[in-house]
Amino acid sequence: MPTPVLVTDAALDDVEIREIGQNLTLGGDFVPAAELLSRIGPDWARRAVAVTALGEVAAARPEWLRTWRAEQPESADRLVVTAAAMVRTAWDARGAARASLTSGQRFADFRELLIEADRACLLATEAARDDPTPWVSWLRVCRGLGVPRDVFEARWQALCERDPQHRAGHDAALQYLCEKWHGSHDDMYAFARKAAAEAPEGSPLVVLVVEAHIEYALRMNWTGDTEDTAFWLAAAQQTDLDTALDRYPVDASPRHPSALSDHSALAYALDKAQRWAELGVRFEATAHQGSHLPWAYGGGRVYFEQAHARAMRARPRG
Repeated sequence: MPTPVLVTDAALDDVEIREIGQNLTLGGDFVPAAELLSRIGPDWARRAVAVTALGEVAAARPEWLRTWRAEQPESADRLVVTAAAMVRTAWDARGAARASLTSGQRFADFRELLIEADRACLLATEAARDDPTPWVSWLRVCRGLGVPRDVFEARWQALCERDPQHRAGHDAALQYLCEKWHGSHDDMYAFARKAAAEAPEGSPLVVLVVEAHIEYALRMNWTGDTEDTAFWLAAAQQTDLDTALDRYPVDASPRHPSALSDHSALAYALDKAQRWAELGVRFEATAHQGSHLPWAYGGGRVYFEQAHARAMRARPRG
């Protein structure tokens, strides 16, 4: 049986981005990171993965980013990575627990760091005027600070002017609009359905309705409203899942930089819907890898490995 691998870093399955990030954690030079972003250029989808991954590294090991600032103080790419790193630092300070389980001190630190990140995002958007990437970071600040809807909408529109199909941007907006943050289930679903309906075939945005279902089911589990197996087996959810599977096939070409995350969302939903033979097809499409989210919602690595085992047992034999 193939060994399942749960990917927990933001590089997803991009080997080059991961290797550069790993070298940075060992005290490596910033130059390969700067050269990577220069090569990626306006490939906004891959740039979003790279900046998020580099920001994750910098939040934990910022020395190389300080050196980059000293040697290239005017670098727009450096400012974009700095914004991502500061947002990640703020969310790390808050932690991943529910609000009811998060201390007042953590919330105070979170807010203080987000105010600093807000300024970093402004500087990054001014320096990299055509780049949607720092606007994604700014949307994440919007969620944490709970900015008014009109501020969120203005930043969302600015991102869409730069890339109306931006995958990471849509994820950030969906989170702001969900009920556990600053919107409602209706807001979230309206946003997801509109984006998916307008997306071309093969676009990762067709997965957004499934992601909205994941968020909805997670919220119900928290409030004890219902058992999520019944939710996932309902005809409406099955139809939405079928639509997303049809529109985002396993052999979609060209392969999108967020493919591991996209297929993982579909795989998670397939497991919840007890469609294990189809789940096996998705695992094969990702070389039996999975993205940390959304598998963490079901219990993390153990749940991921159990789902993989169910899928492998359901594979056709012969």
